[in-house]
Amino acid sequence: MFSKSKLFLVALATLCAASVQAEPRFPGLYRTVAEKNLEIPISYGWTTPPERRVIYSVGPLNLIYDRPNFVNTSFQVGLTKRCAGTVRLGYYVVRANSPTSTEGFFVTRYAVVDLPERPSAPANLPLEEDEGINHSVSQTSAYQHKQGDPLVQNAYFNVVMFANTYDSACLGQTLQVKGNDAHDYHGELIVQNF
Repeated sequence: MFSKSKLFLVALATLCAASVQAEPRFPGLYRTVAEKNLEIPISYGWTTPPERRVIYSVGPLNLIYDRPNFVNTSFQVGLTKRCAGTVRLGYYVVRANSPTSTEGFFVTRYAVVDLPERPSAPANLPLEEDEGINHSVSQTSAYQHKQGDPLVQNAYFNVVMFANTYDSACLGQTLQVKGNDAHDYHGELIVQNF
């Protein structure tokens, strides 16, 4: 016959064995600083479909909703633009079925920002011909998933970015993502469920 302490030890051992084999699940906090792509191609205007790139990805995660809860995402990306003209940058976070997918459930709103031309005023010169101008982009969003909503299995949260221009000085160029370097700590993706 088992005593209470032996039952406790058996239960504890069972829980430990189960947790070793468990898949990543919410609730929790998940973070990555590993860039998947270090360049974003600059396409022509808004008439040409842009080349979308996944910059950060967290997953696969199984979201289990046995109660109403929130999913909070935030990211920051550091970029360098070396061309002289204006570039329009688009970005968002998507929940998808693969770490390379640029489509799926929009976790954040689709956002667009203009990266300005390089300075040309005498006070800001001299700039080398290919000297980069640095930019930082960040976005935060939260959404509620209600009890009874469909289960989400093997989900990836992907930061997607793309760039367009009408300026011939930037056409065919790229934006460089700052990171993947021991001295650069410019970007991350954080996904939290609570």
